[in-house]
Amino acid sequence: MERSRQTKSPMELNQSPHYDLIIIGGGINGASVARDAILRGLTVCLIEKNNFGLGTSSRSTKLAHGGIRYLEHFEFTLVYESLRERQLLLQNAPNYVKPLTFIYPVYKSGHRSLFRIRCGMWLYSLLSRNSTLPKHKMLTKEEIIEQCPSLSSHNLIGGMMYFDAQMKDYELVLANIKDATDNGLHTYEKTIVTDFIKENNKCKGVIIESEQGTSKIYGSCILNATGPWCNHLSKIDEPTAKPLVAPTKGAHIIVDPLQLPHALTLEVPQDNRVFFMIPWEGKTLIGTTDTPFDGNPDTITVTDQDKDYLLKAANMYLDNIQLTKDDIIDSFAGLRPLQYSEEKASKRSRDFSLFSSNSGLLHLFGGKYTSYRHMAETTVDYIISKHPNPKSFSACKTQSRKLD
Repeated sequence: MERSRQTKSPMELNQSPHYDLIIIGGGINGASVARDAILRGLTVCLIEKNNFGLGTSSRSTKLAHGGIRYLEHFEFTLVYESLRERQLLLQNAPNYVKPLTFIYPVYKSGHRSLFRIRCGMWLYSLLSRNSTLPKHKMLTKEEIIEQCPSLSSHNLIGGMMYFDAQMKDYELVLANIKDATDNGLHTYEKTIVTDFIKENNKCKGVIIESEQGTSKIYGSCILNATGPWCNHLSKIDEPTAKPLVAPTKGAHIIVDPLQLPHALTLEVPQDNRVFFMIPWEGKTLIGTTDTPFDGNPDTITVTDQDKDYLLKAANMYLDNIQLTKDDIIDSFAGLRPLQYSEEKASKRSRDFSLFSSNSGLLHLFGGKYTSYRHMAETTVDYIISKHPNPKSFSACKTQSRKLD
């Protein structure tokens, strides 16, 4: 999908530009905040060091879901909000988000019993009571094998069928940016923020570098929405700042289509994590991992260890077929910009955080992709509340606005 023709910015007119809001980071967080803010009447520019949407936001598991596994950590509010936002995505972005049927098979050797899964599904349905998707239902062993002939029947005792949604993650970023650009957003791609302009120790603007050279942009509010790169900008702002995010890597592999007409929710036997096998663009997507990552986000790769982990997990559930590295058509990995914590990655909250530094630089990080619209609404609410004239801006419009 092509973005619309960009409006000429003050910089292109050789003026010193000033915006209500400068957003750094052109992934789904930055794009959705830009859209929400511009539709409310703020002047906004969006800066991205590469191309919009090609970082972490294009490397997800392609699911718009509530996150049934988060119920185990009692994150009921997170799941409720995600399910509500999933419904809004289905309504407002039907070109990019479609219903997807899941089967959760339960085996005798599994960590989660059938009773536990049933309780989880009941809670999931309760929290999504306003959903237009069908309700979950029990399946017998025979029904599961009939639906998924490639699935192993050994020790299978039954399972559940439930419904979530699949999304085109990269296209959703571009759709948000297109809507914002159509309404006055100024965008800067392949542009790096090298420093902050400060007055009395408060951030008043940014210094940027691009093929056109070095320039300055001023703003009433500056938002760092760079996800896994959040710590880098935080250090530019405050060299002694502690880390804000501790990313974890989510690796995925893609293989030729298996006889799996529906998505599968499965457990990795060695660590009891949930992973998925999902139909995707005529292939099967298998993922994801969840391992700590402390390297340069620009150099993230899918390692042989990642591939072995996913292949081993998948092969535990396949009948009459054993996948090898030769079967991998493609692979990709993204980074979850989780809030810094000493806790194990799987136990850290997937909720988002909004943090203001001593200089007034705002940092937005964390959060589930599915909930991006709500996260943007909350962020813009906060930004407007700090504006000298907050009543000059309209209320949020994205709850019912379509994405074309």
